[in-house]
Amino acid sequence: MGWLHQLFSGRFQAGQPDPFSDFWYQPAGITTIAGLHLDAEGAQKVSAYYRGVDILSTSLAMLPLPIWRRLAKDAGREVAREHPLYDLLHRKPNPWQDAFQWKRQQMRHLIHHGNGYSRIIDGARGFVDELRPIHPTLVTPEQLETGRVVFHIRNPKTALTMTFTQDEIFHLRGACDEGVKGKGILEYARDSIGLGVVMESYASRLFSRGTAASGVIEVPGILNEEASRRIAKTFVTAYGEWHLPKVLEQGAKFTRTEMDPEKAQMLLSRKFSVTDIARWLGLPPHMLGDLDRATFTNIEHQGQEFVTYSLGPWLSLWEFAVNDRLILRPETYYAEFTRDALVRGDIATRWEAYVKGVNAGIVAPNEVREKENLRKVDGLDQPRTPANITGNPPASEGPTTRPRSRRIPSDEDEEEPDEEDEGARTRARAIVRESAARVLRKEIRAALHAGVKYSAAGKEWAAWVNDFYADYHEFVMQTMLMDEAMARAYVAFHRTELQAGFAVTKEWTPDYLANLALDWPRAVQTPVLPIRE
Repeated sequence: MGWLHQLFSGRFQAGQPDPFSDFWYQPAGITTIAGLHLDAEGAQKVSAYYRGVDILSTSLAMLPLPIWRRLAKDAGREVAREHPLYDLLHRKPNPWQDAFQWKRQQMRHLIHHGNGYSRIIDGARGFVDELRPIHPTLVTPEQLETGRVVFHIRNPKTALTMTFTQDEIFHLRGACDEGVKGKGILEYARDSIGLGVVMESYASRLFSRGTAASGVIEVPGILNEEASRRIAKTFVTAYGEWHLPKVLEQGAKFTRTEMDPEKAQMLLSRKFSVTDIARWLGLPPHMLGDLDRATFTNIEHQGQEFVTYSLGPWLSLWEFAVNDRLILRPETYYAEFTRDALVRGDIATRWEAYVKGVNAGIVAPNEVREKENLRKVDGLDQPRTPANITGNPPASEGPTTRPRSRRIPSDEDEEEPDEEDEGARTRARAIVRESAARVLRKEIRAALHAGVKYSAAGKEWAAWVNDFYADYHEFVMQTMLMDEAMARAYVAFHRTELQAGFAVTKEWTPDYLANLALDWPRAVQTPVLPIRE
C-alpha cells in the first residue's frame, strides 16, 4: 500500500513522521522510549555523557603504547624502538593524525558504537605502514562459514561497497553477544541519556519563556467569539515580553495546569542523571562533578579505582587487539600501555617510592631518572645491592632505623693508607662535617623558635614542620653538594622524626648527613660528636 494512499486515507498516526519530514533525511540513530531520536551527536549534548566519554578517550590516548621485546632466559624486557610498529603507535599512524588523535578517535567510536575500525595500509614500515580510521556506521562485518570475518565498507562519496578481509582491517570490538560486531554503551544507555536530553530541553524551554507556566482561563459565564479572542490575545506576547501584565475581564481567572519544576523534583532528577551516566560509563561519580560521596580520604582511592576498573578493561581490549592483529612475532614482541603515566603521585610520594626501590635493588637509578625525564648518568645503570644483605647503608637515604649516633670512619677502615692521601681525606672529612653541622644548626634553630610559638604539638606544629621542609632539600643540595634524591631522603627522614616533637633534635648529629654526602660504605656507632655553635 503506497504512502500516498496512507496519507489521504488518514492512516498516518500523529507520532509518525510524514513523508516530507526531515526525519527521513537525518542520520540513523536510536529512538528512546520518550520518542527522542538519539544518536552519538545528540547524546553528547548532555554534559555528563560528553565529559565521561572525553575522560575515557583522552585518558587512554595520553598513555604511551610502546612495543616491548622479551629478553632471552627470562631476563625481563626492553622497549623495542627499532620495531616498525613502535613509530606507528607512538608517533604517527597516518598522514593526518598523530598517535594521540587516532587513539582518542578510536576510543570514542568504541564507546558510542561498540566498534573501532582502521584500514591497514602496507608501505615503507612494513605490512602495517598506516592505520586509516573508518567510521563504524559505514562498516558491516560478516562471519563466513570458515570462521573468518570479512568487512563490507560503504564509501560515503560514491555509495559503493567494497569488501575487505580481516587481515586488511584493524578491528577494536567492544562487548557483544554474537562475537562479530560490538554494541556501544549508547545503544544500551539510550533511555538514561535521553532522560538527560529531555530535562535539558525542558529547562531551556522553561527559562526561555521566563518560567511562565501554561494553564487555562476560567470565566463564570459564556463568552462570545470576540471576547474569547480578546482575552486570549493578552497572553500572546513577543519573545522576551512574558513579564508584561495580563488583562482578565468579566471575572476571569488563570489556573495553572503544568507541574512546576520543584514538584517534578527537576534538580534531583538532573543530579541523578549524572550519577546514572557515570554508572553506565563505569566512572567514579566525582570525575563527572558529583562530589556528594567524595571526601578527602577516599577521593585518592577512587582515582586508583578509575585506572584499575574503569580504564583498565579498555586498555586490555586494545592490547589484545594490537597483539593479535598487528604483531607478527608475539612470542618475542608485544604491546602494552605504560599505566604509570596515570598513577603518578605527588612529587614527595614519588621520590619516596623511588628511593625505596633503588635502595632495595629493584630499579637502577638511571631508570628512575628516565621516568622523571632526566638525563642518564654514567655508572648508574645497574641496581644497587640492598643494604640488609651486605651491611651497606642505602646510597640515597639513611637507614630506616636511625642510629643513636654515628662516627666518621677512622684510619683503621683503610688498608695501608697513603700518608698524603690520608691527609687529604682527613681535611675533606672535616669540611664535609662542618657543612653538615651548618645544615643541622639551621634546622634546630628554626625548630626551637617554632616550638616556642606552637608548643611543639598538635596540627599547627605538624603544619609548620611540613612547610619548613617543603623546599629545605634545595638548601641541603647547595650546602652539601648532594644530588636531589639524597637530599630529599635526608629531609624526609628528619621531617618524620620532627613531627613527634622538638625533643628528638637532642639525638641529631652532623655525622649522619656527612656520611650520606660522602656515601661511605658503612657507619659504625661511636660516641656522639658535639655540634659546634
